[in-house]
Amino acid sequence: MKLYLYDWDGTIYDGDSSADFFMFCLKKDKKLIFHLFKCIMPFIKYKSKYINITEFKEEVFSFLKTIDNVDDYVKEFWDINEYKIKEFYLNKDHSKDIIISASPEFLLEPICKELKVKDMIASDVDKKTGKFNKPNCRGEEKIVRFREKYPKAEILEMYSDSMHDKPLLDLAKKSYMVKGNKIYDYETYKPNILKRFWNRGWSIYHKNEEIWNYLIVGGLTTVVSIGSYSIFIKTCSLNYILSNILSWILALIFAYFTNRWFVFRSNNKDMVNEFIKFSGSRVITLVVETVTLMVLIDLIMFDELWSKVIGQIIVVVLNYIISKLLVFKEK
Repeated sequence: MKLYLYDWDGTIYDGDSSADFFMFCLKKDKKLIFHLFKCIMPFIKYKSKYINITEFKEEVFSFLKTIDNVDDYVKEFWDINEYKIKEFYLNKDHSKDIIISASPEFLLEPICKELKVKDMIASDVDKKTGKFNKPNCRGEEKIVRFREKYPKAEILEMYSDSMHDKPLLDLAKKSYMVKGNKIYDYETYKPNILKRFWNRGWSIYHKNEEIWNYLIVGGLTTVVSIGSYSIFIKTCSLNYILSNILSWILALIFAYFTNRWFVFRSNNKDMVNEFIKFSGSRVITLVVETVTLMVLIDLIMFDELWSKVIGQIIVVVLNYIISKLLVFKEK
């Protein structure tokens, strides 16, 4: 049997379908915002190699426990996001195609059926609990899973956007790297390290341009906030709560215009109302940050400046979600 293999996220689908699905669920249930904080410690453990990728993803997908009708959510998600499937793939015959992905089976199954691909191999995730029944389908695990189903099949072509798929890329008779809407021959792409890293970086930026723009603007806003806080508390000898409020006002003004122009590209002509909503949303995170400072400084006796840094990390995440869902939402 001769088959064609395709990675999904970044290769066929322009983005990360799992991340997009979570954001879709978050819009339906705002309480899922607290799940992001629950995932911080597992992420640190994963990066520190205390847990593996499967264990980390189980923590991420545990939000599924809060959803009663996952299948309905998935159907609605693809009704909205089907446009992200790249044109190069839509123009192909899929009768010999195998989609092989680290994304969950329950998420990809409906869209793969609609595309009429031959088969789909993905991470076996329990859609009621988020538990993985098998290891995360990534890297070498993709070969294991593929050979379980097709032990004697020949891979004519393999398409991916990531070097995580190197085992399969090396196994196929012909392999291709997909970057955005461009397809490169794997053998000629592989030796060009600088170009590969440049294209990889641009591809990552392109997938979630809004988030990366927010991180850049958020970083600059954090510099304004922490810098002014440091001046107020050390040079002006003000109380840390007053210093935090003053630094918040300066950061608020800077953040509004940069988010409006560069991140969300708002075309709302009613800037006064938009600014009021923006300021109101930031009052919420001001309260969160102030409480964080009081706990760290007054109760734990932590350093005032480092307490501000920790507070800003929490604030940056909250501000993006609130701005995205409430302030600069599309009309």
